[in-house]
Amino acid sequence: MKRTAFVILLLLVTTMVTGCTNSEQPAPTQVQTTAMTTTVEKTPVPTTSPPATPISQVSVSGNTITIRDFTFTPQTITVKTGEIVRWENNEPDQNYVHRIVFTDPSGNIIKYDSSVLSPGQSWSQKFTAPGTYTYYCKIHPQMTGTVIVT
Repeated sequence: MKRTAFVILLLLVTTMVTGCTNSEQPAPTQVQTTAMTTTVEKTPVPTTSPPATPISQVSVSGNTITIRDFTFTPQTITVKTGEIVRWENNEPDQNYVHRIVFTDPSGNIIKYDSSVLSPGQSWSQKFTAPGTYTYYCKIHPQMTGTVIVT
């Protein structure tokens, strides 16, 4: 009886071992790892302060001065106290930048300064006191203009 039990046990063990080794095992799951790249575009830091936020066309009404062909058009503009004037750089060449600065009667630069305006950019200024305000392009001094505030 011991021998029969031993043979049965041996057959069971052999069947189990054979069954485990002869059965097809599924292929291991392959995981493909790819490197993720995040691209961050850096905005260049301007060397001068950026121009003031443009004010909507409706707010400016007809008080727009166009910069084109190294000329302010109109060269003289008259506005009421509290109105806004906008300068738009409409030069066709991307290299034609301008910088509007205002001067007092002695020719000293006063507080209004557009910083550099590239083509397609604009700058607006609100005039809160009556007077005659003269300005020019700091980069091209031959470009001059006047704002008369009544």
